[in-house]
Order: sequence, then structure tokens, then C-alpha cells
Amino acid sequence: MTDNTATRSGANIYGGLLDRCTVSQNAEYESSNELDYIKKTVNSSIEPLSISSRPVQVILCNYSQYDYGSTKKGHTFTISVMAVDQVGNPMNATIRSSVVSESGRDRFKEGQAKHEIGNQCTELEYNVFSQDSSAQVELYAEGPCNNMGISKQLINISFELCTCPSGLKPIQSDIECKCDCDPDLQQGYQITNCSEENGTIKLESDNNIWIEVINTTNKTWYVVSNCTFDYCVQKPFNISLSNPDKQCAYNRRGVLCGECEPGLSLVLATSNCKECSHLYLLLLIPFALAGILLVALILVLNITIATGNIHGLIFYANIVAANRAIFFSSLNNFLTVFVSWVNLDLGIETCFYNGMNSQGKVLLQLVFPAYLFLLMFFIIILSKYFDSFAKLLSNRNPVAALGTLVLLSYSKLLRFVIAALQHRVLDYPDGKSDIVWLFDGNVQYFARDHLPRFVAAAIILFAGGLFTVLLFFGQWFPRCSKVMIWTKNTKYTGFMDAYHAPFTPKHRYWVGLLLFALIIHNLVAAMALNTYLPILSAGVLSVGLIVWKLLNNRLYKSKFCDSLETLYLFNVFILSFGTSYVKDTNKDQSALANTSMAISFTLFVTTLCYHFYQFVLKKSNTWLKIEDTIKNLRAGAADMRLRRANNAREMYQLIADENDEDELLEAVDDYEQRDALNLPYTDGAVEEADPDRYITPPIIRPATRPDQLRLSYMDELAPLTTEDYRPAPPPLRVNHRLAVTHKEIGPIRNEV
Repeated sequence: MTDNTATRSGANIYGGLLDRCTVSQNAEYESSNELDYIKKTVNSSIEPLSISSRPVQVILCNYSQYDYGSTKKGHTFTISVMAVDQVGNPMNATIRSSVVSESGRDRFKEGQAKHEIGNQCTELEYNVFSQDSSAQVELYAEGPCNNMGISKQLINISFELCTCPSGLKPIQSDIECKCDCDPDLQQGYQITNCSEENGTIKLESDNNIWIEVINTTNKTWYVVSNCTFDYCVQKPFNISLSNPDKQCAYNRRGVLCGECEPGLSLVLATSNCKECSHLYLLLLIPFALAGILLVALILVLNITIATGNIHGLIFYANIVAANRAIFFSSLNNFLTVFVSWVNLDLGIETCFYNGMNSQGKVLLQLVFPAYLFLLMFFIIILSKYFDSFAKLLSNRNPVAALGTLVLLSYSKLLRFVIAALQHRVLDYPDGKSDIVWLFDGNVQYFARDHLPRFVAAAIILFAGGLFTVLLFFGQWFPRCSKVMIWTKNTKYTGFMDAYHAPFTPKHRYWVGLLLFALIIHNLVAAMALNTYLPILSAGVLSVGLIVWKLLNNRLYKSKFCDSLETLYLFNVFILSFGTSYVKDTNKDQSALANTSMAISFTLFVTTLCYHFYQFVLKKSNTWLKIEDTIKNLRAGAADMRLRRANNAREMYQLIADENDEDELLEAVDDYEQRDALNLPYTDGAVEEADPDRYITPPIIRPATRPDQLRLSYMDELAPLTTEDYRPAPPPLRVNHRLAVTHKEIGPIRNEV
């Protein structure tokens, strides 16, 4: 075999047990051991691919010893092996496996007694089911040696005690360690899908819960509560209770996922936590400008509660904002920002300052409404003490603008009160209960961090409740003016009249009724998180309000306001029940939400255009010039008609001399010319039925006022009566120093 040249022929070596080969007499070798010579010759002269052999041994790739270690009965473990021939060259092989134990009744999982491997290290999976505390795994390759001598490998395995991850319990078994869901979770919370291999439990969409694990020396306890808002990962989701913070979404952690991870801050408009800096405090500048712009827009366009055009929009935006997580949780476009702006929210995800938490975010809801109220109070004071500033406002009513801001802020303040007072009770295994703030479970209720919000919420709750009661019962309070003397206060009546102005006298309770409906819906949405009940509540309330409007004919003095609000209420109805249907069918609801918000935005733009025309464009000098031009054109047209009538009168005189009345009627065929000439006119059909019947138009009678001058065809449509000739009443003069009763000034208050 010197230089790989056989004594007979060929250039490769075939076979498996090379120590059984016979060396030729012509062979030259330096060792008395034939196997050593063959190994030396093969390893130095022959490439591995030049050897075709059968496997004779299994070697372990990752272990220097034959002790694998410990594992649990029935659990999967892997062994990396490779088959080689007698000189150590790897090759494809069939690996046979068996289990050796004291009882002799141990076994592998079905299909694991035989594996096919390639000429490289391969991971083999095994599951040993045993009644003993330890066992041996025997491995060998199919070949000339099989499991004889050193050709086989024995691996020692010891079995651990059967323990399960948090949330799982072991099932009683002698041959395997198998875990299933803890009975406490199965019975109380219907959690049935648990994985023992990766130690996770599966939270279904119907079980939107948060779980905390408390391990004691004797038992494992669970504190389970409904997940707060969107703080938890959307279900279904597999979580490991050994790391409960994994069930939190948006980089949150802690009790009820109430706080951000270290180094992160809560952002506005969402529940997300991000890295922020104090530079975002510069947002106070655009917020301040936005407040000034909003107040100016309300005053200039006169978009106030006194006109009655925005009640429906405010109600729609309040309902949608209370159910944002249900209606369009994943949407973020211009329409959603528009709805947020109507609710005086930012609507755009952004940082505000570094370290902001739930406590700071909730308190920020009070800042912008308070700023708007201060601006409006400042304007009212200036208009009271400075005539020049009052003239600048013209006929704008700052008190009505203040009432509008109160109505816009009502829902935001209501959400603050509910957020500050909401709590959650956590029951612990030792029988104690812990009351925590819902928005941050790490804050104890009535603790130092929570107390300022509670006090502010109590004050706003009292003021808001009193305000709502006054709006609803305000139209009946003046009847008890002897008892309720404060109802005669001019400041009170002026403020309340701004709310009552758009309504007919019998229905001035309507704004208060809308606020009561809004309170009911927000309470339902707060107590029934992550359910369909808030959607159902919105739909039922909108239907009830629509039916009440239909039963009472007209609530508003203006048909336009009445119809506009009905459209907004109908939009709430369609969005609520449409969303419920879409969720049941697992369809995309973004199209429905976008359509609903687009309709409301279109109605709002229409209202803006109307107010711009009515209160800005119509009163501008340019528009007045246009009106004068139109009047001049109309006057010129009337002059032309008069000239035509004079020409026709001359024609009448010529024809009348010939006493031919038919020719006269044929020549003068225009009604206005006949009116001017005092000629009879009628249809041909009437002449055929009764030729002697003619309609003689009345002449223009003397009038007491120029606006009573009428054309003759108007007398045919609506004849004048004696009431039209009554002298005009003297102009109304009201002495501002004169005290008048409520009944006397009520019918003329709006005109004044």
C-alpha cells in the first residue's frame, strides 16, 4: 500500500474493519502492527473521499464524558452524534438507540429508536419515559460491529424532580413529568391552553386579564384582574408568568401594567411609553396660540351655543372619544385628529416632558380648559370696562362664547373626574385586599400621589353636577323666583339665556338632557371596559334622543339647527350598531369609522361656511357694495318695465279709438303691462266657459308704509285686508334703567 498502490490493482480502499486486512509480502512498513501501518498510510496518503467504508463506531460531538446530565421524565433532550469508520472518517449511518434501566421497562417516545444521519454531527432528540431515578441510553451504528465492544456508546441520564413553570401544575404520573394549567386558573378564569415545554399560558381574546404570580413556600397564588384599557398585549397571546411584564404592551410594566419601563416616559394621545426630553415643553407655545385662535374663531364666526348649530357636533365627538379604543383603535389620520380637537385633545402622539407618568398625564387634562376659561374671562372684563374693546367685539356676545367653551370642555372634565375616581380592588392570598388607582396600579388609592387628583375631581364633580341640573331645570326655576331669589340675578339669567336662546320655550331643557345622556354613556364606558356594552349604550341613547325629537316636533326655533342635530344623532346610531355588526363578522371597521367621521366633518365645514357668510361676509363693506349693486340693477329693471308700460298705454289709446278690445288684448300680452294699463286678463279656457267673466285686478291702494306697496298679482294671491291699513306701531324704546319682569322681556330678548 506504499504510495496508495495496491499489489494487484486499484487506487481506493474498501471495507470497514481494516485490522483484518492481510499485508502483502512486497509491502514495506515500519511497524510490526499492521493496523498502525494501515492508519498511518491511509491518513497520510489517501483523501477521505477516497475511502468507502461501513460505520463501526458512534462518537459524541459535544461531550468528553458519557454523563449527559439531568432532565425531566418525558421531556425532550438532544444528543449530538456522528458515525465513523475504523480510521475515524465520518460517514452516513443508521443509528440504533435503546434504554437500559434497573426496572427494564423504560422506553423512548415512538419513532426515536432509529435515526438516519449524514456524515457530520447531528442532533438526535429523545424522550425517556422511566419509573427509575436514572437510566442509560445506548447508541450504536448499523455495521459490521453493531453494538459489540467499543463500537457502542452508553450515556448516563439522571431524572429531576417534576416541577412546572408559573401558572402550571404537574399531572400525577410515574413515568413522565407533564404539566397542565393550574386548576385555580382553569376554574376561575377559563384558561385551558397551557404549554409545558416553553412554560407559557395562552390568554384568549375573551379572557383579557392581567395576572400576577405570588410564590410562597407552600403554594403559588395568583392575583388576577381585568386588563386596564389597552395596557396589555392584544389577545390571543402566549405569556410566561415567570416574567409577567411580558403581558404588558407599549413598553409598560408593573401592577396592572400601570407604569413605564425605567428611562421611558408616557406620551400624549396614547398609552405608549417612549424616550422623551424636557425640550418638548416648548409645545406650550403652540398650545397657547391654539387657545387664542379657538377663542377668536368662536367670537368672529359667532359659533356659539346661542346659535344652536354645534350641539350635535359636540355630542357626536364626545361619544366617539369615549369609545375611541373600540371605534378606531388602530386609526390615526386627519379625521381622528379632528374628533380629538373637538374634545380639546391633542390627537397626535407626542412627548411632553421627560418622566411624565399617568398622574401627570391625567392632571394635564385640566390645563387647556382652564387656560381657555381665563382667556374668556379676560375678554369679558375688558369689554365691560373698556368701551373701545366692546366696540371691537361689535355685536358678539362673549358670555355666549364662554358658555360654548364650557360645553366643549364638559366631556374632557367629565373624563378627568372618572379617571381620578376609578379604582381596582386586588385580592391577595392572605385574605387582604388592596385598592389601587386604575390608571396606575402602582399608586395606592387615597395615597399622597392620588389625593390631589381626588380633591380636584370632587370639586369639578360638584360644579359640573350643579351646572347640569341648572341647564335641565333652568326653564322652570323662574316660576319659583320667590324662593330661588338668585334666579333673578342678571348675570345668571344672561349666562343661562345663552343656552336657552336657540330653543322653543317648552324645550329649553334639551342641552341638560344631552349632558345627562353623556354622563350615562361615560359611566357605562368606564365600568364596562373591553366589552360591547359602551357601543350598545351609544346606539340606544342616540335612538332615544331621535325618537324624543320626533315626538316633540320642533325643539329648536330654526329648522336648520333641528335637522343638523338629527343628522349627527343618526350618525352616532349608524356608527354604533355598524361597529357592533362589523366586529361580530371580524371585518375591517376602519372604512365605517372613516365614513362616519367624514360625514360629521362635512357637516361641520358646512356650518362654518354658513357662519362665515352670515356673520362675516354679509356684514363686510364689500358685501354691502355688492348688495347695493344688485339693488341698482333691480331698480333699472323696474324702470324698464315702467317704460314698456308707458309705450303699451300709447298703443292702447290708438286701438281703443277703434273700439277693438280683442285686438287690444292680443297686442298687450304681458301681465305686467296689463296691470299697468288696468286691462282685464284671463285664460282662454275661462273665456270659452264664461266669456263675460273677467278678473279685474285691484288698483294700488293708499298705504301707510312704503313696504305695503304691492303689485297687482300679489293681490290675487293674497288680497289685502283691513289689518294691512292699520297705522304702524311706534318703535320700541327700552330704558336700560327700567326694571322689567321675566315674562315681559322674554319674547323680545333675542331681538334686543
